[in-house]
Amino acid sequence: MPERPDNGSSPEPGALTVAVRDALNFDRRAVSIQGGLLAAIPVAAVLALGTVVWSSVAGVTMGAGAMLVGIAWRLAGGRPPLALLATDATVMAMSTFVGCLTGSIPWLHFALLAVWALAGGLLVALGSRGGVIGNQAMIAFVVFGRFSEPAAASLGLAGLVLAGGFAQVLFQSIVRWPTPLRWQRTATADAYRALAGLARATVETSTLPVAQALDAAQASLSSSTLLGDPALMTLRSLVNEGLRMRIQLSTVHSLMSRRSVAGGDGAGGDGAGGDGAKGDGARGDGAKGDGADPPDQGGARILELAAVGLDLAARAIEGDRAAAAELPAHMERLSSDTAEHALTPAVSGLALSRRLSALAGQLRAIGSLAVAAGKASGLRDRRPRARTSRPFEQVRTDLATLRANASLQSPAGRHAVRLAVVVLLAELISQHLPLSRSYWMVVAAATTLRPEFGATFTRGVERAGGTALGAGLAGLIAVALHPAGGVTVLLVGLLAWAGYSVLPASFALGFAFITAVVVFLLNAIAPDTLATAWARLLDTLVGGTLGLLAYALWPTWSYVSARQSLADLVEAERAYVRPILAVIADGRRPDDQEMRSLSRHVRLTRTTTEANVARSLSEPATRRIDAEQSQGSLAAARRLVLAAHVLRLDAQDQSGRPPLPALAPLAADLDSLLRTVDATLRAGPDPPEHAPVLPDLRADYEELERVAPKDPDSAAVLVELDEIVDSANGLAALAGLEAVDDEAAAPRS
Repeated sequence: MPERPDNGSSPEPGALTVAVRDALNFDRRAVSIQGGLLAAIPVAAVLALGTVVWSSVAGVTMGAGAMLVGIAWRLAGGRPPLALLATDATVMAMSTFVGCLTGSIPWLHFALLAVWALAGGLLVALGSRGGVIGNQAMIAFVVFGRFSEPAAASLGLAGLVLAGGFAQVLFQSIVRWPTPLRWQRTATADAYRALAGLARATVETSTLPVAQALDAAQASLSSSTLLGDPALMTLRSLVNEGLRMRIQLSTVHSLMSRRSVAGGDGAGGDGAGGDGAKGDGARGDGAKGDGADPPDQGGARILELAAVGLDLAARAIEGDRAAAAELPAHMERLSSDTAEHALTPAVSGLALSRRLSALAGQLRAIGSLAVAAGKASGLRDRRPRARTSRPFEQVRTDLATLRANASLQSPAGRHAVRLAVVVLLAELISQHLPLSRSYWMVVAAATTLRPEFGATFTRGVERAGGTALGAGLAGLIAVALHPAGGVTVLLVGLLAWAGYSVLPASFALGFAFITAVVVFLLNAIAPDTLATAWARLLDTLVGGTLGLLAYALWPTWSYVSARQSLADLVEAERAYVRPILAVIADGRRPDDQEMRSLSRHVRLTRTTTEANVARSLSEPATRRIDAEQSQGSLAAARRLVLAAHVLRLDAQDQSGRPPLPALAPLAADLDSLLRTVDATLRAGPDPPEHAPVLPDLRADYEELERVAPKDPDSAAVLVELDEIVDSANGLAALAGLEAVDDEAAAPRS
């Protein structure tokens, strides 16, 4: 791996330093006092109810079930994911039953613990939701498995855990019932505020946070609610418009940025505006010029008006009457400015002018939809509605993902094996150490381990620091108050409220309060708070240290998965570009549904790729992916897909476009080059013995430029194809392939 040049800058912090710094991070924006309160109420309620009606053991068991399900929600923050919480409660109850029932048969209990650890480790392949369920299943198996009971008693204990967990689910369902669309309106409005921020941003700004906000809004509209509302379909239409708007804004920024660079430096020699346009600095529309076009102030003004309009739409969606009244006049102004801008295509560029006109049209539609969505309806208008989510489809998808990751070639598969070994080792050690409640050691070892280096050591620091703070807090409260009875219930509620409120902002601080909650829950059964706090601290430190040592002795690095993710991104973009060029060559309109699906796949693949690259770059310098290659590849891939977006949107907007059959050779060679780049990235960093011969995309492009019709539509297509050729050659060079067009392969400034 190449060494970084010494440029006199300050040394890069080590991987452990970064891990500790991440553990100490606190995001104030993620704190939610209301969310913390809603999650804490069921914990205190079932603790009090179970203690009064049955026994303190029943109350504590139900409280533990409600507490763990609350953690599953608050770790991610946001709207309560009821399906996830219900699944979590069910899986914990099943784990409790199996753990208790087999506790008296050591060999069987040990074997099933290995199965639970393997399954829990593999579930990280499903993302954070799978990781949470896997961890909490192991916690229930280990903790409640210490209480060996016959079948009837084991079933009763599992029923108490299930009751506590479903109390959390039921409460979160009830508190949102009076306003079924409150969460949905808020999520949709948040997505539009994110779109407004994107309109004011630059081409370098990632659109992924906006996409995540739109995904959250879409998920809120597809989840089950008791009653429906006429505004539901309107909100869905707004989310669909928002998904299109994200791509529209990205393409506008891309076009404006390229025109600014071309006009600012006068270097139009690599442009492609038709035969007469090349070398004239008018890159973007084929119009001839002197290479000194002024910045597109009209386009910037329209984007600012669009941002204001999107902000007004967000407020209108939430029911702001003043914003709803202001929206029509603002949209008229936007339309007027866009029409005026379209009269000067020599300045704006044909492609940019089209995109801005389409943007204005979308915003007019959004304006009327936002006003309609903000008109709240009464209970008479609400009615039961059909389920729109498809849980069985999701289950099939998840099972396919797990099957694909059940291999040592997968990071999740390797993590599952390591987790199983560590959990079994911790279990054996805990049985031979004179530690009180030593099962916490097994839990700490299991929950500290992560598939990645940085996340493992960050979580280890968070758990150690949080446990120390929580044990100290519980000890101070015990000394000062000597709580018992109703005071303990009140303390559990207050501490859970504090922990749930800050957990999304800082795991370390949230875990400190949760540790104190656990101490006082156990204090309700066996009053000895100081001894319980000390045992919790000692067991967690021993277990966490065991987990960190296991990773240090048996590490798995993200270099391979990061490189494979880059290959996946190239393949996804290849699949997206291929049908776009095919319909342009044939003179057809692309299928909207197909394009939307392919575009979403590109975006999700890019999200995964960026996460895997960032994970790899957080690891020690000798084990990480090459930063220059990975970041350069991500940048080139982004340029390629933005140009493809422009071609797709133009093809969708125009009917009766004449075919461009001369595009076929370039399209075929582009597909071949991207396939070669994909295969090279998957093969690994070592160069092949016989380097593949790459097609000459630049020669294909120049031939197309020569024979293409000399009209504005063809010129606009050529501009985007020039960008695609340049980006594809850049990807090839970064993959270690020798591009035919060396000059074009170098990334442009």
